[in-house]
Amino acid sequence: MSLTGLKRHGISKETYKNFLIDAGAVYAFDDETDIENLTDEDILGATRDGNSFTIEQEFREMEVDGAKGPVKGSRRIINVMVQLTANIIQMSTDNFLKALPGASAEDHPDTDATHDKISRKIGDALEYVGRLALVGTIHQTDEPIICVLKNGLHDDNFSIETSEDDEATLELNFTGHFDPENLDEEPWEIHYPKEDNGEE
Repeated sequence: MSLTGLKRHGISKETYKNFLIDAGAVYAFDDETDIENLTDEDILGATRDGNSFTIEQEFREMEVDGAKGPVKGSRRIINVMVQLTANIIQMSTDNFLKALPGASAEDHPDTDATHDKISRKIGDALEYVGRLALVGTIHQTDEPIICVLKNGLHDDNFSIETSEDDEATLELNFTGHFDPENLDEEPWEIHYPKEDNGEE
């Protein structure tokens, strides 16, 4: 093949079938629930300004004398940090409890049970969310992309800002945690639809 025949762009008939579009939805569920059995009840709620799923990877270069630069096979992963961020606009007691690990809710004693009293004591055991999933849309296919974070814990500040003529959002930043019984398995999964699931 002549070099003059090489394409100058990456567009193909598959291109527009593989765009990840729209904000997606964030689900929270336990380890016993299969992805195929998720329901609307598992959605954290409506979001604003989208959501994100991040896998941070730290590599170590195993340096040896004589190498003039990175050598194939000389690098290894030494740290993985998985995070899922949901910008929740739909407030709820459950979402507040996820944002305040270890907190609990009970009927407020002074309101005839019209409000939940959410509180926490220093030293209360932290509760992890078994799994969280960002479920998104791949253009022109009925099958979703599903990015799963395992053993999630919101380990950021709790912050709600209100302003006139606007709606408050609650940013939930979940970090995935390794299972102490299986430290070799990273706390994430990505389920991507097979190419033959797309519509023509």
